[in-house]
Amino acid sequence: MIDLVNLPASFIKSLSYFNEQLMIDWGLCSRSHLPLSLFIIEIDDYQNFTSLYGKEAADNCILAVATALNATLRREFDFIAQADTNIFIFLADDMSFKQAGKFAEKCHLAVRDQAIVHQGSLTSEFVTISIGHTTCTPESVHCNGPQNLIKTATKHLNRAIKSGGNCSKTTLKFKS
Repeated sequence: MIDLVNLPASFIKSLSYFNEQLMIDWGLCSRSHLPLSLFIIEIDDYQNFTSLYGKEAADNCILAVATALNATLRREFDFIAQADTNIFIFLADDMSFKQAGKFAEKCHLAVRDQAIVHQGSLTSEFVTISIGHTTCTPESVHCNGPQNLIKTATKHLNRAIKSGGNCSKTTLKFKS
């Protein structure tokens, strides 16, 4: 994982920060009857990238992808968190299901525009990402808590990866 402590003015937040923010946003969206969207984003074929280009290039790749994802954020307080070496999480309150789909596409385009060469990729000649995302209204009886939101987005990420990567998967499972 990139050494977040030594990155100047790091914009990549930690998983613990994300977990705290998830609980805060869950409560806010529940009280305000607003939708909450969660995105889990994985760099496709990252292990192949690391094997082919080495650790320094892999760290630079992570930073470039995080920078591209960060540039897609809508609001000053939005953030990208690093969940694992090549996995990022983004949380957005008051984003509809339709807006979430458009946001996922924006993320794909932002990473593609980085044009990071990846000769070991099974999906493209460049670095790509897979995204699992979901949207729910926390007070809905169908939502079942923040852990279910994470579980559902993870399931969609796994579907995207199994589909060959370089795509987003979601369903409109939660309705208020």
